[in-house]
Amino acid sequence: METQTGGRPSVPLTPALGLGVLVLIVVFAFDSAWYPHWYAFFRVIHVTAAVFWVGGGLLLTALAIRAERANDAGDLAALARQAAFAGERLFAPLGMLAFLSGIAMMINTDWGWGKFWVSAGLVGYVLSFGTGVGVLAPAVRKVERLISEHGANAPETQAAIRRLLRIARIDVAVLILVVADMVTKPFS
Repeated sequence: METQTGGRPSVPLTPALGLGVLVLIVVFAFDSAWYPHWYAFFRVIHVTAAVFWVGGGLLLTALAIRAERANDAGDLAALARQAAFAGERLFAPLGMLAFLSGIAMMINTDWGWGKFWVSAGLVGYVLSFGTGVGVLAPAVRKVERLISEHGANAPETQAAIRRLLRIARIDVAVLILVVADMVTKPFS
C-alpha cells in the first residue's frame, strides 16, 4: 500500500514492534533478579498497561486544555471524538488489563489483600471503571449525537463537550492518585 507521498505506511511496523517488545518482556520477566518469574511478568504487564492508560488520559487532558484555551469548537469536537475512540478501544481494555494483572500479581505474592494501598487501588479502579461505563460513555454518545444533529459550534454541543472533558479530568485525577498509591504503598 502506498501513501500519498509515495512512501510505505508505518502501520505494518506496529505489530512487528509489539511482538518484539512482548518477547523481550517475557525474557526480562523470567530472568528477573528482583522478583519471582510470574510476579515479574504480571508486574510488567500491569505497569505498562497503567502507563498507557493514565498517560493517554493525561495527554487528552493536556490537549483539551489547549483546545479550550484556543476556544476552538472544531478542535474540541475532534478531541471529543478522539477521546471516545481512546476510551472505548484503548482505555477500557488497558484498565481491565491493569486490573487483572494486578490481581495476578497479588496471587503471586504473600503481601495479603488487607493493606490500605491494595484497597485504595481497587476502589480507584472501580471508580474509574464506573465513571467510564456509567458516565463518560453515555456522555460521548450524547456529544456525537449533538454534533451530528446541531454541529460542533452549537452551544448545547459545546456545553456537553466541556462537561465531558471536566468529568474526564476528574477521572484522570483519580487515576493519578491510584498511581501514587501503588508506588508509595501508604499506611502499610
